[in-house]
Amino acid sequence: MQGLMNRMHPSMYSQYGNAFRSNSRYGSAGHGSRSHNLKASSNVNRASRGVDNVKRNMDGIDELNKGPRSKSSDNGSDKSVTPVTSLLEGPNPPKTSDDKEVPVVPNKDQYNGQDLSDGYSDAKFFVIKSYSEDDVHKSIKYSVWASTPNGNKKLNAAYEEAKERPDGCPVFLLFSVNTSGQFVGLAEMVGPVDFEKTAEYWQQDRWTGCFPVKWHIIKDIPNVVLRHITIENNENKPVTNSRDTQEVKFEKGIQILNILKGHTSKACILDDFEFYEAREKVMRERKSKEPHFPKHVI
Repeated sequence: MQGLMNRMHPSMYSQYGNAFRSNSRYGSAGHGSRSHNLKASSNVNRASRGVDNVKRNMDGIDELNKGPRSKSSDNGSDKSVTPVTSLLEGPNPPKTSDDKEVPVVPNKDQYNGQDLSDGYSDAKFFVIKSYSEDDVHKSIKYSVWASTPNGNKKLNAAYEEAKERPDGCPVFLLFSVNTSGQFVGLAEMVGPVDFEKTAEYWQQDRWTGCFPVKWHIIKDIPNVVLRHITIENNENKPVTNSRDTQEVKFEKGIQILNILKGHTSKACILDDFEFYEAREKVMRERKSKEPHFPKHVI
């Protein structure tokens, strides 16, 4: 499947020209949490964010923790969308009668975890808390992720340690969007962190470094489905209460993986892929018009 994504985007380092840059600073996120706000906005009320599903970041671009599919799934109706084409139909997007490109969307059937083993003897698991669902869209689209400086170091150390194990040890990432009330899928870390390159397309310009990932499962899994699983290395709190890059021990991780594979979901972020494609285009246009000022380490 990673090969399919690469046909859509031949190189995650060159899809939009210089989509990555050399690091000039480290972000100012709180220790070990990609989902923490900047200090200037740390007093924003979390409850109101959860109700509105929308908040505004420092760049003035709306952040979303859920796309429009959440409303259609709540009332049981199918939302009306313009045509989309499966990624399996080819790398060149078709066009409508008015010569507009039809967005290319990954095939949902390819992300049910069927390519995962039924009997892992070793694996590492980490919870990933994204600040917005926009960034999860970018991760799926470009097969890449970035955490905080501390998070990147933690994940990179785990990846390097896993590589040394003789029988193989995948590093799995359990994705959830902050305040969304759900997990959105599982990806695998398939390469080390490149601390010298940073993707330019994240919703906020504060994540440095990046590493390649391969998505195996993409589906909406409500927190209630996983809340009974507690993490002994996090004061026995439910896994749904985890912070970014919280490690999950092997036995509990396998339990979560099997739940994600077996869970039947009517919705996932791929239903909103066209929606997030449009948002990414708007974000890029806005950022291209903004003045660029030197950033300082905080």
